[in-house]
Amino acid sequence: MKILYCIALCLAFQGAGSLAGQEILHKASGTDERSFTKGISVITVFGEKASVTIKGWSSSEVKVLLRPVARNRNRDQAIADLKYIRYSAETEGNKLVVRNSFKGQMEQITSNLTMEIEIYMPHSVPAEITNLYGPVDIMNLNTVTAIVSFGSLKVDKISSECMITTRYTDMELSSIRGVLVVNAEKSDILTTDLNASTTINCSYGEAVIGLAGKGPFTVRGYRTAIEINVENFENYSYNLKAPHGRVLLPEGEEAGNEAVEITHRAPAGLIDVSTSYCDITISTK
Repeated sequence: MKILYCIALCLAFQGAGSLAGQEILHKASGTDERSFTKGISVITVFGEKASVTIKGWSSSEVKVLLRPVARNRNRDQAIADLKYIRYSAETEGNKLVVRNSFKGQMEQITSNLTMEIEIYMPHSVPAEITNLYGPVDIMNLNTVTAIVSFGSLKVDKISSECMITTRYTDMELSSIRGVLVVNAEKSDILTTDLNASTTINCSYGEAVIGLAGKGPFTVRGYRTAIEINVENFENYSYNLKAPHGRVLLPEGEEAGNEAVEITHRAPAGLIDVSTSYCDITISTK
């Protein structure tokens, strides 16, 4: 295991208005780099106020970069408050567990504390990420499970299975293959180049779903406006239900709020969508 630890200071400017009105914040941060070369069959991350980035690569090595960050008007206080950020990257059997937390009395901590977690890992190793209050960026893996609350989520190039649960977290998903399951609450969804067997359950948000494969694609929404973007309208059959809303089809057609079933000859796949109190829109590229 290779461990590097250093303290770095930099200045950041925050605020608006004239130069005289700008506030100077001092940033104190550390870098802890760790490498794991054998026996890792799954990677689990538990983040809190963390920025989590996970990238698949061709190496068999797992590299973890951990960066605690403190921001404060007082330079010395920013450095001192780094001690309240706890983090670890340790093996538990064949599992690598990465986590962070914040320990200290609230009145003792005067800095804005955050954590940056960056992991490079083999494509074939499954990743399980749970993060509260922060962005998550995942790319180029076979299998991933993500649970994110009060943050944001970007997922790109998943080849086998992608399981997502979000609350108050907008997401962007691209180039998902295999199986995709999403359970989203108060979260907007944007997908592009989606070519997976897909099930999306969503409430109180918006979903714009760009399709590129056969599916099947199933969306169950509650108070969620849903737009499905397809290459060719005739490539799919459709079951569409929007009680208390409208079903809007290409060429300006509108079906009101009754259930719509459309079957095309030799369709490539099935699109099965229902939502309530909002519209369903089918658009073409």
